[in-house]
Formats: sequence, structure tokens, C-alpha cells
Amino acid sequence: MTQSSRLYTRLGDDGKTYCLISGTRVEKHHPCIEFMGVLDEAESWLGFASSLLTNTGLEEARRDLDWMQQLLFRIGFSMSGTSCVDNGDVDRLEKIVDRYSSALRPLFTLNGGHPAAAAISVARTVVRRLERRLSYCIANGLLGEEHRVFLAVVNRMSDALYAMSIWVNRELGVEVEHVEACRKKD
Repeated sequence: MTQSSRLYTRLGDDGKTYCLISGTRVEKHHPCIEFMGVLDEAESWLGFASSLLTNTGLEEARRDLDWMQQLLFRIGFSMSGTSCVDNGDVDRLEKIVDRYSSALRPLFTLNGGHPAAAAISVARTVVRRLERRLSYCIANGLLGEEHRVFLAVVNRMSDALYAMSIWVNRELGVEVEHVEACRKKD
């Protein structure tokens, strides 16, 4: 095996890595590296959730998860300077939210149920963390205003995943515990 074909480079052994966003080497705890890491984590959870829908008869949900996974990958690719995410993606996510939100009765359920629904719930929480990391990078000038569309994308994606997790449980006949909202004390 030649040096150039090895997966490891040893360049990160000093705690630094190359940042696509800045085009420089930065500490691995840099906010943009943290953003990219959470992006990777969210994309991985979507792939895991999709794999758990195999042979369930919920192919449409599986296709939606696969598309969302590819959308997150496109966000990562966009960090290299070629944007391939736009408001059309936000529109498609809104249609996905609308399609699955018929299941949102009751609105509050505990996460869990079918393993696929539970994995979708984990993906949603990671996407929410991604949104916080992205918001931080934009607010602190590490990412430009042109990246704001990503905020809308991940915000809608978390809504879609919330509705989808409840829908998957319902479609697969899995009961999850419902939670009553707290009422303000008088």
C-alpha cells in the first residue's frame, strides 16, 4: 500500500485539522469543526434510522430519510464553496412535514417505540444540535449570510423528523406514552 492510498495521514495527531470553511488548519475543537462533526453525526443517524425501516412497508418514509441524509451531505459539500442547497429544499421539507404531521395527535409523546422511530428521534435531537452549532458559526462571522438557508433547512428537518417518528410508530402499530403538557399554576 502506498503512502498516498492510506486512510491515515498523521496530520491530525497534533490536535489540528484542515477546515474547509476557513481553508486553514485549526484546532479540532474549533466551532466550524464542531459544526461539521455534528453534521456528520446527524447524517449518520439518518442512515441508521433508514436502515431500520427496511422490510417495514414504509418505503416512502425510508426514501424521505435517505433524501434528508443526502441533503445534509450537500450542506457539508457546500462548505467547500459550491452551494447546492437552496429554498427549494426548504419547500420540499415543508411538504414532508405536512405529510407526516397528520399523526401529531396527541402532540406530546415520549421518544421511543419502534427502533426506527427511536432512531429518527435521536436524529432529530442531533439535527437540533446542528442547528445550534450552525447558528453560532453564523452569529460569530465564521460562516456568511449565504449560509442562512442552512438554518431554515435544519429547522424544517427537525420538524419533519419529529412528525415522522410519531407517524412511524402509528403506522407500525406501536403505542408510545403520551405526555400531558404542564399547566401554569395559578
